[in-house]
Amino acid sequence: MKEISLKFPKNFFFGAATAAYQIEGAWNEDGKGESIWDAFSHVPGNVDNGDTGDVACDHYHRMKEDVAIMKELHLECYRFSVAWTRIIPDGDGAVNEAGIKFYSDLIDELLKAGIRPLLTLYHWDLPLALQNKGGWLNPESVNWFTRYAEVVFKAYGDRVKDFVTFNEPFVFTDFGYVTGAFPPGIKGDYRSKILAGHHVLQSHGSAVRAFRKIVKDGRIGIVLDYAYNAPATQSEEDVAAAARANEFWAGWYFEPIVFGRYPQTAAKWFRERGQLPPVTEAEMKLIAEPIDFLGINHYFCNYVKADPNNPREGTAPVYPPVQHTLMNWPITEDGFYEMLTYFRKVLKVPLVITENGIALNDIVTVEGTVEDYDRIDYMKRYLSALSRAIEEGLDCRGYCYWSLLDNLEWAAGFKDRFGLVHVDYNTLKRTIKRSGRWYSALIDEKNK
Repeated sequence: MKEISLKFPKNFFFGAATAAYQIEGAWNEDGKGESIWDAFSHVPGNVDNGDTGDVACDHYHRMKEDVAIMKELHLECYRFSVAWTRIIPDGDGAVNEAGIKFYSDLIDELLKAGIRPLLTLYHWDLPLALQNKGGWLNPESVNWFTRYAEVVFKAYGDRVKDFVTFNEPFVFTDFGYVTGAFPPGIKGDYRSKILAGHHVLQSHGSAVRAFRKIVKDGRIGIVLDYAYNAPATQSEEDVAAAARANEFWAGWYFEPIVFGRYPQTAAKWFRERGQLPPVTEAEMKLIAEPIDFLGINHYFCNYVKADPNNPREGTAPVYPPVQHTLMNWPITEDGFYEMLTYFRKVLKVPLVITENGIALNDIVTVEGTVEDYDRIDYMKRYLSALSRAIEEGLDCRGYCYWSLLDNLEWAAGFKDRFGLVHVDYNTLKRTIKRSGRWYSALIDEKNK
């Protein structure tokens, strides 16, 4: 058994994360418009078990109860997303004051509880009215998003000092245009995926510029998913293969923002196949607009070896004998540490772990408790890797566990439970799990 060391600086924050569509419910109340997920989830077969976010965790009506739970857990930060369609129902028209008020009340409640708000502008729920105009394939999407961001900055920038533009652009473009598992549900269209991603990255840069003009004393970044590709061995061939794999996956969004260019090998591949649109120097400068921090969502690591039979990345997967989660994701804290070591060498801005967590088949005992010791073990292992990287010089400012509540896990529906807090989907009763109590004790220990 590896030694577990959990040492974090006093100014390091611990929090939890959620996303609007996954927890809020009230999908058509108080002037809210329809999002692409509202429409997509109502199509039979798109979401497991026919689940939808119509009610979800009913956070919209139980917000104060949920903030009280956060306070009971001693959370120092709460990362949440704003539903674009609550703020501007059709995406680009009139502002909905009821939507503005809901998030304003949430922010006030958080501040009253001593919890730092971390606001994500976009967590996958594009207004359906904008999708009907082409969505992220329309170059006007940069202007749509910038205007929406400006409305949010003006409404909340006096109280919220930490903002995220986008959550995981790789996921919603790849799943939206290549696998078809997410809206708009298109399969195999790499050119559309890359064009949509290019517009998303420009939207990010444009929003950062708007932020600088509106919020004078805040911080802004972007959240990228990083299922890091680590070499199966330290041979020169495997190390080079892993680097190539990272270019095609997480690096496609990481490198433009951090280095101001698309990854060279991957860009050459897509360009030769007519899948990379023309990119101007001004667009790349906009995409690389300086940010204050980088958010990373990480759940597992892939291990790869060199394989010339793969014409694109030149890799083949290697499957180490490790435990897997309910979603069949490998538990690979060593790969997490390798990824953090890479960031320590190349990142010029602070890091925040904005999501990390595990899905389990949690069971409520007859006494009414949830004894999720495997989740505690997972958190110990990943936080130990993070603690080690920080001690070695990584500038990481915080960690947000995914998720605060059990919730709708997108196309997987409600069956996979990630929460620190159990939600009974029949009664909506909240129960803090054993892992939530452990996390609370960890926060207390850090602050002693």
